Amino acid sequence: MKVRELMTADPRTLGIDATLGDAAEVMSGYGIRHLPIVEDGAVVGIITDRDLKMALGPEAAHLDLSAIDPQQADGRVDWFMTEGLIQIDVDADVADAAEIFLRDKIGALPVVDAGELVGILSVLDVVKAALPLLKGR
Repeated sequence: MKVRELMTADPRTLGIDATLGDAAEVMSGYGIRHLPIVEDGAVVGIITDRDLKMALGPEAAHLDLSAIDPQQADGRVDWFMTEGLIQIDVDADVADAAEIFLRDKIGALPVVDAGELVGILSVLDVVKAALPLLKGR
């Protein structure tokens, strides 16, 4: 099975000058946990729900913007995002992605085609695909 079959295509993204408040709004509004950060069309980082909660404190447990200090929400995502991302090619095997998830203890991979972001693959995507096999179907 190839990554392209399981990934979420055209994922939501933010630019490098976005704020933590912007990220919290997008992530809570769309129910996502991993948000690629792009600059000039290239993925330069990723911010996760965990990153936001650590940056914004315990009040951000549910990414509720009304409970977050506005000064904290104005912090730029590039201060808190993970840089130097491992990316995976759209035509890679899902087994390769699973090995990366386990080896590097990460929850999502930006999916690229010729260096351009085309999707995102999460551990949950892989688990959903494996569930019928685990149930013996």
